[in-house]
Amino acid sequence: MTRSWNKVGFKNSYLASLIAILLSPSVYALEALSDDYLSTTTGEGVALLPENFKMVFQGPNDLSNASSYNQVGLVNPEKYDTGFIRIIPTGENYTNLKLTAAEAAAKRTKADTFIYGLALSASNNNLNQRFSNTGFNWGISANPWLFRAGTANNIQQFSSTNVAGDISYLVLETPLASIIADESDNNIKLGFWADAFLRSWNSSNAINPITGAPVAKPVANDPSNDVDLDKNKRIRLQYVANGLSLSGSQVRLFQTMPSTTAQYNQTLGMASVLRLNTNDNPANLKFTDAGLDAKAIRLSTATTNDGTYSTPALQQNSEAPLFNDKEGIYLYSPNINLVLGNMYQPFVLGSEGSNIFLEVTRIPNVPNIYKKIYTNYDVPYSSLSATSEYQGSTCNVYVCGFNTSSINSGSNTINYQGNNATHSSIAIGSVTRDPSTNLLKANTGADATGVVFRSPTGTAVNLGSVAIDGVLIQHLKFKTTGL
Repeated sequence: MTRSWNKVGFKNSYLASLIAILLSPSVYALEALSDDYLSTTTGEGVALLPENFKMVFQGPNDLSNASSYNQVGLVNPEKYDTGFIRIIPTGENYTNLKLTAAEAAAKRTKADTFIYGLALSASNNNLNQRFSNTGFNWGISANPWLFRAGTANNIQQFSSTNVAGDISYLVLETPLASIIADESDNNIKLGFWADAFLRSWNSSNAINPITGAPVAKPVANDPSNDVDLDKNKRIRLQYVANGLSLSGSQVRLFQTMPSTTAQYNQTLGMASVLRLNTNDNPANLKFTDAGLDAKAIRLSTATTNDGTYSTPALQQNSEAPLFNDKEGIYLYSPNINLVLGNMYQPFVLGSEGSNIFLEVTRIPNVPNIYKKIYTNYDVPYSSLSATSEYQGSTCNVYVCGFNTSSINSGSNTINYQGNNATHSSIAIGSVTRDPSTNLLKANTGADATGVVFRSPTGTAVNLGSVAIDGVLIQHLKFKTTGL
């Protein structure tokens, strides 16, 4: 596949026109553009190019104070990161069980989750900091984020009775990943902290429409008239990731082909390659290396203060907890490349009754379909192409499928990895790749590292590296219950 991009024509014509339209006062009518003008506009889809980007979810601030991170001399500004996303529970349907009030209260089947302080900023070496307050750039003008339309040719889905045809799709693409190792895009820090509660089946799931917080049942003298957010039924954790790159990821949306299975029949289909990489060459990584925190993910649960409420959403101006600066599980140099569905085996979103499901459909016993997905490991990887009998391949940090993309940038042509892989890989830490087979192998030396546990005092247990390679999803389904 070749993705051409005329950055000068696009930048000077399309983006300027779009910005001018958006900023024009509504009292002026839009004017038709001449054919001569339109002929100078080139490009493919709509490009996005974040520059100096940063964001963090905080609680309401007076506009004169703005973000706590910009207030000089303020200690621990992260304690104001209490803006949240809430996943509200409903629970299973136990109406036919005829439970007593005590039995119902004992069934803690609701999960109420609050995701606080979601933050994106420039990466640094500090895994005890969710937000660096420094912006990052994501992509270049010749290789931006891209939202475009396309057509996949000669596609067959679900059964041998379906005739192969063309499928139109919409796709959101991150900047492409370079074939030559280039870690200039491994510059993103992602962080958040969360409270998740087990709540009793008969507790209220009503919300405050202004704050989004849970509220009590409006029934006087009801013993269950509380929000049921018990600290003893709570897990509190912090997530911090450094050195992230999503380059090479893409999500395609399309209408699936006809199917005898009602839930698959001409519904919303997805084909996605989700790539989260931190280290373009982790082969020689050692536990004694300096700077490991610059390319890592940390999950921690130990806090140094707990706050006055079970979760800050219950009280305006309540502060976020502060976490221990050492404790947690550390994943050094994680490279996670997941393939969820493809044009031949779609990832569908549908409903069954009042519940929704996400499903990677089964691979049917149809040669025209499974030969596009399965891999023949006896064939050298370098020989794999669109004319191979079996065209399946694995996506890892080094390569992703067998097709490549090129972008003309002035006088230079830059080659990028493909995006047609069908198998996934997960690598953490010291991992090597066999270029003849594209298979990954975790290093077994005593100084190899990847997964490390640390206590609140900093005592470390190094479990070594991990490689899970060539993962093919034959069938996968997630379904909600009780809605």
